[in-house]
Amino acid sequence: MSDLTFLMLLFLGLTLGAVLSIYHVMRQKRRRSVLLLIGTLLVVSGYVLVIGNLAFGYGWGALWWGLVGLSMNVLGLIIHLLVWIYYLSKEKRVRS
Repeated sequence: MSDLTFLMLLFLGLTLGAVLSIYHVMRQKRRRSVLLLIGTLLVVSGYVLVIGNLAFGYGWGALWWGLVGLSMNVLGLIIHLLVWIYYLSKEKRVRS
């Protein structure tokens, strides 16, 4: 797999995660939880850090900030997943 293919897959995955997390927050009709907003903030800021470092960064410093952005993005997506699982289990308990 070439470097360009890897970068395009990384860009596509990060963009998809950021768009889905923002869509999830906008779709909620009831009061938004603080964890969901924090997760969205982490995903979007991590996305900006990674894409900014891919576009403008060079050297070891850029690698460090790229890793920080990627970890923020992954942590935000994990928070979104856990909040989503919590809401689904809570909804299932109410129905039964």
